[in-house]
Amino acid sequence: MKRNISLFIILLMAFSCTKKEVPSADFTVVSDNTSYTAGDTTWFSFTGNPYNLYFYSGEPGHEYRFRNRTKADGTPQLQFSTTRASGNAADTLQILMSTDFKAVYDSTNIYQATWTDITSRAVLATTSAKPSGIVDLSDFVKDTQSVYLAYRYVGTTHTGAQTTWTVTAITINNVVPDGNNTFSVGTVADGVWQVVNMKNKAVKWAVTTTQLQVKGGAANSDTAETWVISRPLMLKRALPDAGVSLKNITNNALLTYPYIYQAAGTYTATFVGINTTVYDSKNSVKEIKVQVN
Repeated sequence: MKRNISLFIILLMAFSCTKKEVPSADFTVVSDNTSYTAGDTTWFSFTGNPYNLYFYSGEPGHEYRFRNRTKADGTPQLQFSTTRASGNAADTLQILMSTDFKAVYDSTNIYQATWTDITSRAVLATTSAKPSGIVDLSDFVKDTQSVYLAYRYVGTTHTGAQTTWTVTAITINNVVPDGNNTFSVGTVADGVWQVVNMKNKAVKWAVTTTQLQVKGGAANSDTAETWVISRPLMLKRALPDAGVSLKNITNNALLTYPYIYQAAGTYTATFVGINTTVYDSKNSVKEIKVQVN
């Protein structure tokens, strides 16, 4: 038993000795002035030599505090264009939103879900292409819950031909006031739309990467009802802000770095030094307030 304990202690000491210490990533950085004019060159000077050095300017899209974010409070905005052809019925197209659809794309689950008609929020075409205008979807924002966008077409039996609709340029963006960032929530190309026919299988939505289109039937055709529904949409979607790599372990120590701020404002310039090996990782973060007039 004693022999086993002694062997364990020896192995533990041997392992500890093989674990190499990662040097500190600490460094210092200063700017050459306290304020600047937009368009001037800001010079940053460094001492120390971390293996890797990254820079976040503090401008929109490049703020260190947002480096890990995946969602942000903003205003989700839907925009699209429509074209109407043939037929005299104007009220055959509905735009709908649901927060409780189960993502099971069949008639039973569609009818069981709660759908809010937002058609009146948009401008629809009477003939030629017409932009919808900005449709505010703020009332459908859920913190982590997905929502669904649907276009519903109903064509009734009539002595004239049923209406044909084409929907293009669909975009949903989360417009974040902090930094005026805009994040794409969905487009017509990446919507992964699902078509579900309820009545008259001859009339259904056709989906391409550029448009959604439903062609109504000829005169006296049977009543048609067809839906096209988006993939789950996260209306608070955001992307992490990005930094710029200034140096890596293969480079010599960085002494100075010039940067130009084009717009007036107060920015937090952030520099991140990182030393990483197979054994461990250490980092150091430095911030400088930059006033641009």
